Amino acid sequence: MYKKLKNKETKIAVIGLGYVGLPIALEFAKTMQVIGFDINQERVNMMKNNIDPSEELDATAFENCDIHFTTNIEDLKDVTFFIVAVPTPIDGHNLPDLTPLIGASKTVGKVLKKGNYVVFESTVYPGCTEEDCIPVLEQLSGLKYK
Repeated sequence: MYKKLKNKETKIAVIGLGYVGLPIALEFAKTMQVIGFDINQERVNMMKNNIDPSEELDATAFENCDIHFTTNIEDLKDVTFFIVAVPTPIDGHNLPDLTPLIGASKTVGKVLKKGNYVVFESTVYPGCTEEDCIPVLEQLSGLKYK
């Protein structure tokens, strides 16, 4: 997989382009083909113009990067390696709000194919990936984990 990614024979996608996802996407895009996916069109438009909506990176961070920013799920169909980097805020009872994580899992599940890889780069409690994310991926993709 690594060789295919480095040789740009396949693509990597970062789902969620906030203060965690965007730097990850840009770093990979220095040597690989990257699809940067976010649900916020305004943020995507800013990134297409080399502007970090979080104001943590300057325009030079976008230089020499092979990245396509999008809100269109169709652009994820040729991806084989997914990194989900969405926020997991906590509510008033200090319980995690998994809405962004489940939403991102649904997005990936709709385009996931056998042989693809999914990495969750979100702060979640032990077992969350197996209990909450994998069932969504399985249901929407028709695939089975393990």
